[in-house]
Amino acid sequence: MNRSRRMSIARRVHLTLVLAASACGERVIVFGDPPVERSADGRSDASTAASAPLEPAPALGELSPPSLRRPVSGPDAEIATAALALLGGTDGVGGRCGSCHAMTRPTLTRWQQLTDTFRAACLTPSSAGDAAAIEQMLACFDAQAKGAAPSASTFGIYAAAAHLPWFGFVFERADRYGDQRELAYAQFVARVAMPRAGQPLEQADFDVIAEWFERGLPLAFELVPEQQGGDCTPAIDARLVQHVDELALSGWRARNREASTLMFGCVAGAGPRACLSQLPLARETSYGTGWEVGETRIRILYDNSATPSSFWSRTSADGRYVASGLRDAAAGGAGQIVDLSRDARIVADYSYDPAFFPDNSGFVLQRTQFESIGTASTGQASPGDEAVVCPQSVLADGPAILTGDEPGCGSSAGRIGLYQQLARAVDGDDYWVAHGVYVEDNAGFEPITSNPSASFRSESTITLTPMINDGSAFALGPGVQVPTPFQGDAMLSPSGRLLITRAQGRERAERADGTGLVVADQSGYVIHQVRASLMNGSSSAELEELGRVCLQGGKAMLSFDERWMVFHRFVTVADATRLGFSGPDDPAFVPYLEQGAADVYLVDLRDGSSHRISALQPGQYALYPHFRSDNWIYFVVRTLDGRELFAASDAALWLEEEGQLGAP
Repeated sequence: MNRSRRMSIARRVHLTLVLAASACGERVIVFGDPPVERSADGRSDASTAASAPLEPAPALGELSPPSLRRPVSGPDAEIATAALALLGGTDGVGGRCGSCHAMTRPTLTRWQQLTDTFRAACLTPSSAGDAAAIEQMLACFDAQAKGAAPSASTFGIYAAAAHLPWFGFVFERADRYGDQRELAYAQFVARVAMPRAGQPLEQADFDVIAEWFERGLPLAFELVPEQQGGDCTPAIDARLVQHVDELALSGWRARNREASTLMFGCVAGAGPRACLSQLPLARETSYGTGWEVGETRIRILYDNSATPSSFWSRTSADGRYVASGLRDAAAGGAGQIVDLSRDARIVADYSYDPAFFPDNSGFVLQRTQFESIGTASTGQASPGDEAVVCPQSVLADGPAILTGDEPGCGSSAGRIGLYQQLARAVDGDDYWVAHGVYVEDNAGFEPITSNPSASFRSESTITLTPMINDGSAFALGPGVQVPTPFQGDAMLSPSGRLLITRAQGRERAERADGTGLVVADQSGYVIHQVRASLMNGSSSAELEELGRVCLQGGKAMLSFDERWMVFHRFVTVADATRLGFSGPDDPAFVPYLEQGAADVYLVDLRDGSSHRISALQPGQYALYPHFRSDNWIYFVVRTLDGRELFAASDAALWLEEEGQLGAP
């Protein structure tokens, strides 16, 4: 992270901790503030709420200790309405968080669960200003993150206070960081602070939201209607087949081949399946036995166990560079770009969501910048996301560090949302980026036995934004929002002419009494045709559905010839017989239920057929598959024992030649 963007930490303040109890009927107390009674179901008793108009408690004096939250008086209805307006607006898509997260029952109950877990584990009584207590607090952060660097999900709703004085004080008084306290706090806010886009919350706003969660989200189900998506009927429109046939000749796979783009690990004159032959096969390693399906091959690109990644990884069109965020921030940056041709890492100043243009010309990275607001004792650190766009040429000379300030690089603060996907038109110079509401999916660090939720709303949209290349840098044009009801996690094809979304099915309560966590199951994937244009400084776009694939899994990516769709899918109890076991109670299947696993799936958009192209063992997760230009599929393998690998499969190439796989 650039030193100029590091955040000043609030000073001359005293630590105030929160007493929390998860047992029914007990109190939640902020030291020095009145308690809130919790009823037997964990919610506050509305009859005990003050009848005064909604307003925060008086601000604490400059020399008073900062509270993590300050209790807010008012009836449940006023607290709930005000908090929901701050989070997601009355329509569930505005507010501070609605541009990234759909404000639905599954979203809110999940945040409540994370908040309760963090509160019960970490926010326990402690003496103010005690160094041992602060170290105990930081150790609890680490424990809740299960060995990884703490992220937003570690803290629940308290992630929205990461930039406020209470967390600043904890880091300022932390002996473990020595004279690197400010850097440690800046990196913490970069990983944790919410919202990631838009205006950060001030203390008074956070107090209102935290009050609602402390009371147990009263009236949430009355204010947030049930969002029921539809069922999935598999379909492949003839126009989609026509598109695939056309892009086989004119798509970015063909264009890059015509441009003689040098693919990593290939030999001139040999076919693409002969590429990467200098790298070990998974079956030749001690950990990769049984991974390969049929006659396909999985090659090990790079052992990333020493610097494990966070969220997705992506590769350049030529397959040479693999970029990822890092679980633990490295000196100089929180991301890395691995140059496979040199077997070397480039430390990079970004946090997450790398993406490359399909013409091998450049890439986009997401990072957080900081500003310090207010005085030392009352100030807060303000995070704000920016997307950094760089030409790929900045990597050619093998730099040790990428700052994002290299010649040709430029930033676009706050205008490209997270989980962005890049495209370039094959019949012109239009570059596009797509982003919208999403569901986080950072797996492989603990057992997972269900696929990601598909919590979206009828009002959900995606944003398509043109990127204009002036020959020296990219500038953003005006974005346009397009409705995608009950859909999110939008991924744009390399040409920008197809868009794939995950579609919501039915909401359901995990508990029979209708309380607790609400889940929105995915009904499948929707494939859209995109018609987008930029003319006279104005953007326009429309979508038309061309097909549905009725499978569940993570975000889907399209191949450079736009024939293949690939995604990861977790092994669930429903998969037992499909994977060849007698049932969920089969002793050979039980380890999958205990340790979890994930595999890569490939769908042929010419006919809708699906293929499982990896067969990982319990405790092993194949994640975030994506294509390089010649249809090799790169993906990440994470294991519960701490191993992480970048791997590559030739399954799409095999299917092109043979048309079938020899295993389910």
